[in-house]
Amino acid sequence: MPKLRLLQSLEGHDDRVWHVAWSPTGDTLASCSGDKTVRIWRRSQPGSDTWHCTAILEDVHSRTIRSCCWSPTGSHLATASFDRTVAIWEVKGAVWEMTTLLEGHESEVKDVAWSPDGGLLATCSRDKTVWVWESAPGDEYEVLDVKHGHTQDVKTVRWHPGGEVLVSASYDDSMKLWVGEDDEWVCAQTLSGPGIGHNSTVWDLSFESTGKFMVSCSDDRTLKIWACKSASRQDGPRWQLATTLRGDHSRTIFSVDWSRCAPLIASGGADNSICIHGVGEAASASPPQADANAMPSPPGSDSGPGSGPSLAPGLKVRSLFMPEHGFQAPPAEKLAVTLAHKEAAAHASDTNCVRWHPTIPGLLASAGDDGVLKLWQYDQEAEDDAS
Repeated sequence: MPKLRLLQSLEGHDDRVWHVAWSPTGDTLASCSGDKTVRIWRRSQPGSDTWHCTAILEDVHSRTIRSCCWSPTGSHLATASFDRTVAIWEVKGAVWEMTTLLEGHESEVKDVAWSPDGGLLATCSRDKTVWVWESAPGDEYEVLDVKHGHTQDVKTVRWHPGGEVLVSASYDDSMKLWVGEDDEWVCAQTLSGPGIGHNSTVWDLSFESTGKFMVSCSDDRTLKIWACKSASRQDGPRWQLATTLRGDHSRTIFSVDWSRCAPLIASGGADNSICIHGVGEAASASPPQADANAMPSPPGSDSGPGSGPSLAPGLKVRSLFMPEHGFQAPPAEKLAVTLAHKEAAAHASDTNCVRWHPTIPGLLASAGDDGVLKLWQYDQEAEDDAS
């Protein structure tokens, strides 16, 4: 039995699908495309494994819709477009309405992200800026701050699960961590540089559920896992490189997502593939050393060119996810990450986005240049039986 089973292909978009986003409860899936539309997908009936399109959001954006993001309550959807605007949509009954259009960016808007409490909205653009918006009564949004720290196109923005840190990633090969001070957001740390940061465009990043680790992906064909060493309000967050995973993708990695309900990381890229990495804690053995400026490299990683992560012979890895307690973050030096499965031809053309379901372990949505959304189920038991 395949480790990653294709459950359904969802067709309907007339152009490449850039992004997919699960609603907070996971009962709805949104997709956005170069065809300037957003499609809303739901199960055909409760408990069904079949999904179908229930709404098409259109006639607002005049160019590609690059990204979409649900509000924490699931009542609103934000869409970011190459037409330099961000639209806020609200579902009223069974009807979707565009309630607010945010303008101000001078070039293509690449990403949009709601803060965990829904009070703030972050956007980023090809104009090299990151904007922070604050929600106000009457479906209004006020500009709280505009940051000019990046020197190139900003590809993505993500909020730390605690909501006190905003991370941006850019074509300038760096990631910046912003913290709020009164009504201003200041750069507390920049993750970049030889031996530590990515050496090409950083496309995406994702936090694990406790917020103690994050993973980033890049045009340099690597995944980097970062560990938070401190997160005091006074000193700001301090993140260090825990390990670099390379050799699993042969071309640019566009998307990465750390599951909230299983010890899994998914990635997708220009080689059309999806890779699934398992995350665990090394039960024994001394970890080898990584780059000189990085933290000690955990078992299951490798810093040499062209080789992928693998566990040392005989090394045992303890699962970090227990249903009754959630994710149990280990010390960074004991974090073990290993390639569990690679779906070499997940899409006919670039895999642009991968996103785990928020509550169903192993359920994954992906989107590609082939204009198709796909729903997959990763089967850990099938993997164990085959090994």
